[in-house]
Amino acid sequence: MNDAFQPDVLAEETHAGRAWSLIILLALIGPLVGVALAPTTAGRWAVALVGVLAIGTFAMSWGGFQYRFLRHGVEIRMLGFRLRSIPKQSIVSYSIEPWAFMRGYGIRGLGNTRAYVWCNKVVHIRLSNGDVFLGHNDPERIIRDLDMVMGVVTRG
Repeated sequence: MNDAFQPDVLAEETHAGRAWSLIILLALIGPLVGVALAPTTAGRWAVALVGVLAIGTFAMSWGGFQYRFLRHGVEIRMLGFRLRSIPKQSIVSYSIEPWAFMRGYGIRGLGNTRAYVWCNKVVHIRLSNGDVFLGHNDPERIIRDLDMVMGVVTRG
């Protein structure tokens, strides 16, 4: 990270799905055993394709989502790539909410709604043009970081 931009960074948080990473690796055992018991060229190609996808998914869930809280807004990153920037001016409100398993994990959403989730609690950020859900094992930290971005004075 460039030191010239450090004064703009108020806080950084990471939300990883390490348990999901291990489940992904365990899910590869079945196809590997199948190809070992009945080796075919098609089976090997299928396992290779599934393996490449699983390794990518493993890396994304293990590394997690990185949230950067800046003076001018919030950045959401994964594997070093910026997925989304949220300008401070577009944030209307935010609150902690439960996240149902049925809604899924990872990157979710359609249209103007996006979720970055590996757990069952999120911070729902209402924007002037949609909604963003940030998953985190300690959502109170996300609220505190958003308060810093928005200039909210908390009393402790």
